Amino acid sequence: MESTTLAKKTAKKTAVKKTQAAAKGAIKTARGSKKNANLLKLYSEMNKLVVDAVDRIIIKKFKTLVDTGEYEITKQSLLAIKALVDTGEYDVTKQDLLAILKEPDTQKADNTKSSAMSYEEGLPTYIRHYLFMHKRKANKNKKDDV
Repeated sequence: MESTTLAKKTAKKTAVKKTQAAAKGAIKTARGSKKNANLLKLYSEMNKLVVDAVDRIIIKKFKTLVDTGEYEITKQSLLAIKALVDTGEYDVTKQDLLAILKEPDTQKADNTKSSAMSYEEGLPTYIRHYLFMHKRKANKNKKDDV
């Protein structure tokens, strides 16, 4: 009888420890994702607009780029991108996107200055695809209304 009670207590302690470890891991991942929070918001919005396999591949590459932590955008840049969608300005040049992404010459947490040149290869292509996805959705909604 005592061995059964002891086994139950041990199992219960083990379950509690596993739950605590899982919660601790969740807190760590939440803290880690805070660094790229704005890019993750953009990623989740893009994920909602996926229509075909090409979109999925692009989203997958963008997620990989976000996870590397190489790029980071400000909340103002994210709001400016959303403002483009709200106003219907889908055809934006690369220079315009670089101007939106350019941050003031303030020091980041890792003490490196950011510039638009650091974004030259990575983010503008994904942002342009995000705008394209919204344009496609808007055109589809117009077509459905007619």
